[in-house]
Amino acid sequence: MAETRSPGTARRAAAVCGAGAALFLALAAPAAASPHKPRPHEEGGKKAAEPAPTLSISVDNGRTSAKEGDRLSYTVTVRNIGTTDASDLRLTQSLPAGLKLVSADRDGKAKAGHVTWTVDLKAGRNATFHTTAVVQATPDDLLRLATVACASAETDDKPIVCATHSDQLPAGAAVADAARPSATPAPARPWYVLAGAGLLVLMVFGLWTGRLTKLGDRPRRSPS
Repeated sequence: MAETRSPGTARRAAAVCGAGAALFLALAAPAAASPHKPRPHEEGGKKAAEPAPTLSISVDNGRTSAKEGDRLSYTVTVRNIGTTDASDLRLTQSLPAGLKLVSADRDGKAKAGHVTWTVDLKAGRNATFHTTAVVQATPDDLLRLATVACASAETDDKPIVCATHSDQLPAGAAVADAARPSATPAPARPWYVLAGAGLLVLMVFGLWTGRLTKLGDRPRRSPS
């Protein structure tokens, strides 16, 4: 005898079959259709910031002192001592009060008390820059004239590395001379010390002479 199903039962069976088919299609869908997930080296789908390069820097003018009117020639050298190339590095040298820029090579631009360059530096390479400046009038209490050179990424104001060079100014030299102990001459002996020593010599000589005289005046004994 054939089994007779009610219309409600048939509808439930059809719904179950439809849900199973939808689940199967969802599991069988290719992975490429899923939403993109950020990779480990990305943050929120954006490329993570590259690490700062490993650099060294120096600045020097070959002198240790300076005065008004002197012409100073600075050499700034930046080195990439890391293993990755550095692009769009910003190199700066400060121009303190009393130091007027005359020239800067390699398209260096002076602005807001600094000379600025932009450079790309491959791993293991270095770059050298030159500036010339004249010493002008400086404050009386300024002891040294200092300049600072720094290298930083173009998009970051925080320096990666810095170096400084300073020259002693006349005010600094005067302070150093005043602090240096002077040679103290041997103290002069008072006159009465010398006079007393001379008198003592005369007294000893007089006593010795008198003793010899007394010995000479004694009567000699005749032999018996």
